[in-house]
Amino acid sequence: MGVPFFFILGRPRSGTTLLKTLFDAHPNVKIPPELPIFLPLYQKFKNVKTWDKEKILSFVDHVFQPNVFNNRKLENLRINRELFTTDLLKLENNCTIQDLLIKLNEHSFSVFPKQEIRLVGDKNPVYSVYMKRLINIFPKAWFICIIRDYRDNYVSLKNLQEVKLEAPILTLQVARWVYVTKLFLACQNRFPDRFYIIRYEDLVMKPEESMRELCAFLGIPYVPEVFEYYKKKDELLSVFPDPVIWKIHQSLMDPVNTGRMDLWKSQLTDLEVKIADQIAGKTADTMGYSRKTKQFSMVVFLKSLPMAAYGKILFRLMQWGSLLPYRSSRWLSLNLPKLVRIYSRFSEKSAVAFQEKE
Repeated sequence: MGVPFFFILGRPRSGTTLLKTLFDAHPNVKIPPELPIFLPLYQKFKNVKTWDKEKILSFVDHVFQPNVFNNRKLENLRINRELFTTDLLKLENNCTIQDLLIKLNEHSFSVFPKQEIRLVGDKNPVYSVYMKRLINIFPKAWFICIIRDYRDNYVSLKNLQEVKLEAPILTLQVARWVYVTKLFLACQNRFPDRFYIIRYEDLVMKPEESMRELCAFLGIPYVPEVFEYYKKKDELLSVFPDPVIWKIHQSLMDPVNTGRMDLWKSQLTDLEVKIADQIAGKTADTMGYSRKTKQFSMVVFLKSLPMAAYGKILFRLMQWGSLLPYRSSRWLSLNLPKLVRIYSRFSEKSAVAFQEKE
C-alpha cells in the first residue's frame, strides 16, 4: 500500500548525505532531513491492529509532542500538521504502522521542486546497525548502502571531532567500519534484489553512471538535473541555518567532486595506516580498498581488541535496546549516549597513549 520506500544507509561521513541530496533533488522522490524516529514510533504503535480515527489522531499527537525523540527537532521536517492529519485519516481502517511512517517522510519539506512522488526514502546512518530489523519491518523496502575508504572515513570523523559525531578513535572507528560493512555484505547476499552497495569513491568518480544504476535499481527515471543540487545553497541555508549542520555538510554546496578522496595519505601517520589496514583486514580487500601493508602484528591485534570489542558490544546494546518496550527503549536511547561519552573520554586517552608507545 502507498508509495514504494527505500533506505540510504552507511557509516557517518561516508557519503549518505550526498546520496540523500541527489535523490531529494529528483522531482519524483521525497526524502527528509536526518531524523531517526521510525524505530521508536514503530515500537510504540506496532501492536495496533486497527487504525481507526482515534488511533490515527493519537499517532499524530505523539509525533508532534515536543522533545519526545531524544530532543531531535521534528520542526526540521517542516510538516504541515493539518495536511498530514487529513491525509492519514483517508487511510482509516485500511493501513499499517508502516504506511503511517512512510507518510511521515512523504509529508516532509524539500527545497527542490516536486512532481508526482513515486518514491519515498529515509536516510539515517545510525539505522545501519538495525538493518536486519528494518528488513523485517519493511519487507518490500529497498536498501542503498554506501561505503567509504575506512581511512578517509576515520579522517573525516577526526576532523569534525569538535562536533562530537563519534569518538575520534582509530581502532574503534575502523572496527565499526568492518562490522557495518560485513552486515551490508551479508544482507546483500541474502536479499540481492533489495540491496545495492556502492562505494563513495565510485559515486564521486563516476557520478552519472552511478546515479543511472541507482535509479534503475529503484525503478525511477534518471534525471541529470539532480547534479544541480548545489544551486539551492541559499534556500538550504535559510531553511537550516544551524552553523553545526553546515560545519558537517558544507562540502555539499559544491558540485560532486573527488576532493574528499585519499585524505588519509597526507593526514595519517604510517603507524595509523598500519593499524587501520590490519583492523580492516580482508574486508578492505573485499571492498576493493588497497591496504598499504598486510603484515600482521600481534601487538596491534591485542591492543586494538578492547576497542573492537567495545564497539561490537555497543552495537549489540543498541540493537537489543530497540526491541525493548517503548518506555524502556526510549530511556535507553536517551541515556546510552551519556555512557558512551564517558567511556569515549577514557578510551580516547588510552588510544592516544597506545599510538604514542607503538
